[in-house]
Amino acid sequence: MTVIQLRPTPTRFGGLAIASLVLGIVGVCGSPILLLNNATAVAAAVGLVLGAVALFGSKKVMAGFGVGLSVLGVALTLVAQNAAVRELEGSDQRVEQLTWGKRHTWRDGLAVEVSAPAACTPGPYAAPAKIARAVKFTVTVTNGTDKPFETAVLSVGSDAQFDGRTAEAVFDHSGGCGGNGGFGSATVLPGRTYTYDVSYSIGAEPGEMQLTLRPSFVADKAVFTGRT
Repeated sequence: MTVIQLRPTPTRFGGLAIASLVLGIVGVCGSPILLLNNATAVAAAVGLVLGAVALFGSKKVMAGFGVGLSVLGVALTLVAQNAAVRELEGSDQRVEQLTWGKRHTWRDGLAVEVSAPAACTPGPYAAPAKIARAVKFTVTVTNGTDKPFETAVLSVGSDAQFDGRTAEAVFDHSGGCGGNGGFGSATVLPGRTYTYDVSYSIGAEPGEMQLTLRPSFVADKAVFTGRT
């Protein structure tokens, strides 16, 4: 008597399809939780890659569900994070418009002043390459808080415009405009003051200059404006 043994057909990429489905579920479930959704979005992204590979295997339906859930998990995470940012930048954020030489003080006691612009002459190796005219500002930071403050944070959150267009920061190590390109990097202890210069490339004709500073992306904006 002949005994015929039936062997199960091996599945191809079956493990990847299961992993993609599980990671997609994790991404969707974790997307509303702000403390976790960065990690779960990464998991969903991995699930997307695994599911895409598993689509060429024997568990195409499961892989398809895994890909769909993974994409949904990443999308929901982006929606949740954008909603949180909009809430933080809500109606209590203020914009104070000031002229050169005035002081803006934030609610925690940190204060900043910006001097009137002064013309400066870039050196031969200054960047950007073609500068029609350059002006230099002196920024004074007074730390009235109870914690050390990094001035680089204030510089990163800045925005410079001239006549409604972005004014490029000038990097100038060999000329009269200075070489920090708009980034003053120092630690200001509580009760101390720190001063640094920033320079910008502007148009050849006189126009309206605007320099916006804030110590974080959710803080009030200090907008200094004037003709130059």
